[in-house]
Amino acid sequence: MKSLLGMLMMGLVALTMPVHGAERLVYAVVHKSSDHSPMKTDVFSIDPESAEKRVVFSDESTSILLLQRLYVFHFPVVGGGKLFAHAAERGVQVGFPGNASIYELSTDGSNSFRMVAEVIGGESLGEIFADPTGTLVGYVNRLKRKQYIFIHDVKTGDLKHRIDATDIFLDCFPSAIGWLGGGDRLFFSLEAGDVHITSEESYDRVGSYVMDLNGEGPTRLDPVPALEGVLPPQTVRLVGVLPAGDYLYETMQQRRRPAPGRYRMVFEIIKASPDSARFKRIGFSAESGLYSGIRVCYRLSPSGRYLAAAALPVSSSAVSGDIWLKDLYAGTERKLVSIPAKGLDGPFIGLVGWVD
Repeated sequence: MKSLLGMLMMGLVALTMPVHGAERLVYAVVHKSSDHSPMKTDVFSIDPESAEKRVVFSDESTSILLLQRLYVFHFPVVGGGKLFAHAAERGVQVGFPGNASIYELSTDGSNSFRMVAEVIGGESLGEIFADPTGTLVGYVNRLKRKQYIFIHDVKTGDLKHRIDATDIFLDCFPSAIGWLGGGDRLFFSLEAGDVHITSEESYDRVGSYVMDLNGEGPTRLDPVPALEGVLPPQTVRLVGVLPAGDYLYETMQQRRRPAPGRYRMVFEIIKASPDSARFKRIGFSAESGLYSGIRVCYRLSPSGRYLAAAALPVSSSAVSGDIWLKDLYAGTERKLVSIPAKGLDGPFIGLVGWVD
């Protein structure tokens, strides 16, 4: 009986322990020509433990070309295991500002694709974002001097939501935007632009919010407090939400009295409980070299175990493109990917997301 009970208990543990081995990080590598126009984009998936990688999509031999700009990169995104990107038919000139279409890309190496919808709006598109089920894909753009959040149905391409965000954003810009885990609400963080183009009222909008898909009732999340020895955060960006509901913020703060030779600015990842009662530092170390004045992109794995980070590739002096991985369970970090680069000649690496 004791042996049988032990076997049953072991089986129960096996059923309740989360399985994380299947999730893989997806990243893209962009190659540009001598005039900085895009040549090809290769998309890889990599096992976070073994570092085994495989190509899941490449536009090199297809009839579409993933759009890129000199300093603006349109990396694909993942939602529900599906891959989405901003692209155009090869040979079609897309001016600046200008847009093309959102495509769904295969992830099996077949390099197949299909168009989801043409982009709406009068400015060049920024980052697109997809919901956790891969049934909706959205982006922010301007139309007739107003800012909108456009959300399309992936299957039909129909415009499901057009949220007028003009009075929500004011002169701010969304430095982060995406879906909460349930897929029924959006989150976004607002930052102010240059002083000469930002109204006084807009500075009061800086912060992180959650909002229903109908655009009503954006709710500001509680502010992140100052860390010990530093001033209150200058910028706070919501970069992910853990399965348990904890928020992950990137903060930039100034040391009150920096020691000689130490940087004045402090970048940190803060985990905040849903009720904002508990805060914990979980960020990357200075040795990672992520924080050199360039915005960092983050991708949180579905299990909540891994946080991937990579600096956006806009530095003319960059000598490599690196992806760092933080194991939030163990508290360890390591460099997962490193690709030699030649400044503005690339190649350029960017995070895409996670697939199971």
